[in-house]
Amino acid sequence: MPQCIVIADEITGGSSVGAMLQKNRCSVCSLMSAPGLKDEACRKFDCLVYSTNSRRLTPEQSYQMVFYAARLLKSDEVKVYAKRIDPAMRGNTCAETQAMLDALGDPDRVAIVVPAFPALKRTNVGGYMMIDGRPLQKSLASLDDLEPARSGRVADLFIEKFRYKSEALHLKEYIKGTEYLASRISGLAKQGARALVMDCTSQEEINMIADAVIASGIKFLAVDPGPFTATLARKVMRVSRERVSRKTKIFGLVGISTPLAAAQVEVLRLEESVLIITVRKAELLSDDQQRRAAEINRVVDEIVAKFDDYSTAFAVSDNMNISSQDQADFGDPIPGGAHSEAEELETVSAAYGQITAKVLERRPEIGAVYSAGAEFTVAVCRELKSEGLKILGQVMPLTAYGELLGGTRNNLKFVTSASSATDANTITDSVQYLKRKLET
Repeated sequence: MPQCIVIADEITGGSSVGAMLQKNRCSVCSLMSAPGLKDEACRKFDCLVYSTNSRRLTPEQSYQMVFYAARLLKSDEVKVYAKRIDPAMRGNTCAETQAMLDALGDPDRVAIVVPAFPALKRTNVGGYMMIDGRPLQKSLASLDDLEPARSGRVADLFIEKFRYKSEALHLKEYIKGTEYLASRISGLAKQGARALVMDCTSQEEINMIADAVIASGIKFLAVDPGPFTATLARKVMRVSRERVSRKTKIFGLVGISTPLAAAQVEVLRLEESVLIITVRKAELLSDDQQRRAAEINRVVDEIVAKFDDYSTAFAVSDNMNISSQDQADFGDPIPGGAHSEAEELETVSAAYGQITAKVLERRPEIGAVYSAGAEFTVAVCRELKSEGLKILGQVMPLTAYGELLGGTRNNLKFVTSASSATDANTITDSVQYLKRKLET
C-alpha cells in the first residue's frame, strides 16, 4: 500500500504533485480512472495520486467523488494524506476537503491548509491569496470558489463554506519558532478546529510548518497545491528511503565562505536530511603542520563515524556567517600570517581535497561527490589522481554533472558548481540530481 495518498481535482495538477514526490526519490503512480483504485499493481508504489476531474462539478458531486476515492484508499500504512488544490483556489476546495476528512473518519484529524506555491509567486499573507505580490482577485478572473468570500481571503472562504470549525494562523505566529507553532497547532486541534489556514511566503516557511505539524503529533490532512505535501512526504517517509539508499551515499564540500554559500548551505539543511561538519579554516592555515593534520583528521573521523545515519554528508567552512563588510572568500588574511590570498586558497582547497580522499577511502559506499569552487574541484581531482571530468550534463547554469576520469575512483559521479553560481538552491538541486543519477 502507498505511504502517500494524494487526491486532486484534475490530472495536470495531480501529475505536478506526482513530479514533486518523484523528486523526493519516491515511486509515483498518477491515476484518473476509478477502476484503477482497485488495481493491486497501482498499490505497489510509494505514492498514489488520483485525479477526480471534479473541478467543474457541483460541490455535492465533488464531495461524493472524493469521499469514494478516499474511503477506498484509506489504510493504516498511509503516512500522508493530501488534498491537492489549485494555486488560484479554483474548484470546490472546501467540499473536497470535507469529503476527505469524512472518508478518513478520524474526528480529530485536522486539515492543514497551505495555499501557497512560492516557486510560482503564489503566497498567502494575512489570510489573503497573493500572486506576484498582488491580491488574487486583481490577478485572475473567474475566481470560481473565492467569489462568495468577496474579500479574497482564503480564511474567509473556509469560515463561510467549510462545515467544520476553521482557524487562521498568520506570520506573526511563526516568529516564535517551530516549537511554539507546534503548540499552537496542537492547541487549536484540541479546541475542535478541523482546518487551519496557514500564512506562507517561502519554502523555508513551508519547511517550518511541516516540522511544526509533525512535532504537534496531530493527525493531519495536507491541503495545498503541492509543495507542502511534497515537503511533508519527504520528512515523514525519510527513514525508509534512506535505509534503501544507504549504499548510494553522497559527499560534498563547500570550502568557500561567502553569504551566498551560506544561504545555499542553509537551504540544503532545510530541504535535506544531511550531516554537516564544519571545518575550521584557521586550523587549516596554521603554520603548525600537526594542527593542520589534526583538523583534517577530526573532520574525517566525525563524518565517517556519523555517516551511517545519513545518505548525504558535507564538510563546510566554519565562517559562513561573515558580514557583507567582510571580504569574500580569502581576501582577509589570517592575523599575523604572511601568506597571500592565492596561497591561502591553495592551502585550504588542498586540505579539502585530502578530506575528500580520506572520507572516500574509509566510506567506499559513497557513489557521488559535490564540490563548490574551481580550486576545490581541482584539489579533489589531484588527491584522487584523476585526469579530470567526463561531462555528462548540466544541473543548472554554472553547475555541471559528470564522472571522474581515471584515478583511484574512476567513474565516480561528480557535480561541480562555480563559486559564482547565484541560485540559493544550487547545492540542494545538485544533491537531488545526484540522488536520481545514483538510482539509475
